[in-house]
Amino acid sequence: MLKLVFSSSCRGHCLNTVAPRLRVKSDSNSLFDVVGRLTGLTRRSPTNSLSRAFFCSDSNDGSGSGSGSQPVVEVEVKGVESDSDGSDSKASSAIVPTYPRPEDYLTVLALPLPHRPLFPGFYMPIYVKDPKLLAALQESRKRQAPYAGAFLLKDEPGTESSPSSETEKSVYDIKGKELFNRLHEVGTLAQISSIQGDQVVLIGHRRLRITEMVSEDPLTVKVDHLKEKPYDKDDDVIKATSFEVISTLRDVLKTSSLWRDHVQTYSQHIGDFNFPRLADFGAAISGANKLQCQQVLEELDVHKRLQLTLELVKKEMEISKIQESIAKAIEEKISGEQRRYLLNEQLKAIKKELGLETDDKTALSAKFRERLEPNREKCPPHVLQVIEEELTKLQLLEASSSEFNVTRNYLDWLTVLPWGNYSDENFDVIQAQTILDEDHYGLADVKERILEFIAVGKLRGTSQGKIICLSGPPGVGKTSIGRSIARALNRKFFRFSVGGLSDVAEIKGHRRTYIGAMPGKMVQCLKNVGTENPLVLIDEIDKLGRGHAGDPASALLELLDPEQNANFLDHYLDVPIDLSKVLFVCTANVVDNIPNPLLDRMEVIAIAGYITDEKMHIARDYLEKTAREACGVKPEQVEVTDAALLGLIENYCREAGVRNLQKHIEKIYRKVCTTAHLKIMKEKLKVCNGY
Repeated sequence: MLKLVFSSSCRGHCLNTVAPRLRVKSDSNSLFDVVGRLTGLTRRSPTNSLSRAFFCSDSNDGSGSGSGSQPVVEVEVKGVESDSDGSDSKASSAIVPTYPRPEDYLTVLALPLPHRPLFPGFYMPIYVKDPKLLAALQESRKRQAPYAGAFLLKDEPGTESSPSSETEKSVYDIKGKELFNRLHEVGTLAQISSIQGDQVVLIGHRRLRITEMVSEDPLTVKVDHLKEKPYDKDDDVIKATSFEVISTLRDVLKTSSLWRDHVQTYSQHIGDFNFPRLADFGAAISGANKLQCQQVLEELDVHKRLQLTLELVKKEMEISKIQESIAKAIEEKISGEQRRYLLNEQLKAIKKELGLETDDKTALSAKFRERLEPNREKCPPHVLQVIEEELTKLQLLEASSSEFNVTRNYLDWLTVLPWGNYSDENFDVIQAQTILDEDHYGLADVKERILEFIAVGKLRGTSQGKIICLSGPPGVGKTSIGRSIARALNRKFFRFSVGGLSDVAEIKGHRRTYIGAMPGKMVQCLKNVGTENPLVLIDEIDKLGRGHAGDPASALLELLDPEQNANFLDHYLDVPIDLSKVLFVCTANVVDNIPNPLLDRMEVIAIAGYITDEKMHIARDYLEKTAREACGVKPEQVEVTDAALLGLIENYCREAGVRNLQKHIEKIYRKVCTTAHLKIMKEKLKVCNGY
């Protein structure tokens, strides 16, 4: 609760000489009763008497001197010698009096205030950029007339309030008649406290009203001094309104230390703390906009001024509550997150101590070691050495560092590769021939070469990788024969196309220093198939591109060379990989487009186009069956004669391959499906119509 407590160097003497002007009902629990003791003091005390007023914030309602734990503002009020009758006694003020009296100034310099009006009893520093106006203020101060009029500047019509820098710039540019028209009529008589450079410190004294302009540069105006309208100090409505203002100020003072500083400054420069001054104080320290503050400044009716001030301080109280709730919510959120983090860390430590859980780095290391353990004996020594070094490095890195993620991904690739794992190959020539004949008709050269490969492997007890290139026109079965060969050899199958490939990194991988680096296609192949002896089909090798990222055809030289691929070095893994057991099958339409060094490393098998008799067998034994199953047609529902197939081959499908023939057979079966469906729908329609 705000309260004012008096002490005196002559306490007993002051109690006899100081009497309240406001006749308020005595109530020790009322703040305004204490304020009343400060208002309207009839200072008939001797010249040497000294009284002190303490303005403090205290939650207690007692009228004593207050708790020492609360901030206290001390104001010294010196008694002034008065006449014996006391009729002309003046309220003392901390403002240094000047002669002549302030009310004698009827012509003053006009100072524009861009942001807020100046209230009596308050400091306000302003910047004066006009040299003539600044010189006039300095001259007035030298002539013992340190007073000027401070008037709020109106906003330009039709525009919103501009930012402070733009407002100040416009104030400096406005002069003369234009500035006179932009000023509010009611302002404040301000004492010029100090001038330092272009900064002028003003102290408000009393209200003024502009009557007319005297001169334009600098702007000088005639003014009338305004006084509050007479009011009844014992009016219950006024007292109740002031009590509510004081109560609200007390609540705000508890939450805002900035307001306590305002109280201290105001108490040092004001003498009478009465109803009008209370209204001015509340409006001045509130955060209201300049027009609302100007409205309080212009109001001369004390009751209405108190009501306006009450609205402003109530709004300020609501803003303080919202600010406090926002700060509390943010503090709770931050403290909640910190508490959750600490609890999680404690939980991890407890689980680790009990052996129930390990930290992330230990868990990752255990995961990599567990993955490597089945292949440890088959894994090459140089690879094991690199893995152990990286695992040691992983333990030394922080989990939040970028190097930790790079090392983790590198170990993930190193441990997932099938070091020393090979699939059991099929060395049965008869079984392999049966599988090849099931999938393809013809292609005798290709089948014969595969059977030779199997026979050699049978005699040696092991098979070596080979590089075979199948060349021929589109649609002769180059790609599909690769899958059939893998099934005949009981090897895993992996296919990737290099048509249009222009980046060497797709084959040999990226360096680990790059963000998002990945190994090349061969390392990805080994990870997917899980063995070191798959069949890799490199499709469209004659359509390799060349770009700014290098020449992929040159990168394939190491991959497809039997003398080099036993120690293939991927840029990402940076450890040698044995690809000597991999069977490479490449496909091309024209071998002339393949670079000679690359073509020299491959065994080329040319596949010519199919003749009519071969197409008949392929259509009857493979294509027709596949098309019928794809369309859902049963064998008894349709019959395609040999004459129909022969006519289709000779008249519509004369190309070397059978891809176009397959499309036409599928088209026939789709027509059959459509016709059968329409026939069924017509029969149903006849039944529904009663025919």
